Amino acid sequence: MKNKVILIFLLLISFSGFTQNLTEKEFVILTFEMDRNKDSHGTFIYYWIAELEKYEKVDEYKEPKISSLFLHEFYGSEQLESCCLGKVSYPYTMTTDTEFNFPDNYSEYLTELRVLVKKNRKKIQEIKKEWQEGYREEVRVYATAIRGKLCTCEFGGNTYLTTGEQINFPKGKHEVLKDYLTQEKNILLFKDFSGFDFSNTDYRTGK
Repeated sequence: MKNKVILIFLLLISFSGFTQNLTEKEFVILTFEMDRNKDSHGTFIYYWIAELEKYEKVDEYKEPKISSLFLHEFYGSEQLESCCLGKVSYPYTMTTDTEFNFPDNYSEYLTELRVLVKKNRKKIQEIKKEWQEGYREEVRVYATAIRGKLCTCEFGGNTYLTTGEQINFPKGKHEVLKDYLTQEKNILLFKDFSGFDFSNTDYRTGK
């Protein structure tokens, strides 16, 4: 219904033992879909989060704070738990102690969230690049406004991201904010992502 927030209840899961006290907040999930005409196997999909905040004394939004979001489980469950406890997380590090004891139905939960994001996204930019020898690349940038909870922590590795950067794991139910991306938030809607290194995080492949 127009002008009303549509509540989408995802599969509720139990993060037993995770004690970080999280509060709901509003954010935008950015989806980058990249296709190349050569040396590529399907579409590469990357997820990031953009958080918008106004200046204290001016009714304008600051430059969006953008950080990596993990919407599929390529990491060990102990790294998810560390982040949800507010500790440093090493999602790209695999050792003999790596575990995969995720909460019940965790994979299905992430799948449902990816579907929710895709169904409610808005294209905000398209980037096309060409190189010598006929190489071409096309990147489509989508935005999905969400209210929900995130496990947010410091990245401790040195793969893809820089040590100390913020990373995010989704937690619990989320709702789509249908009327969030208004004209006053044009600092995000009209942001030029052509120089943004969106591939500096893990990815999924699809068609």
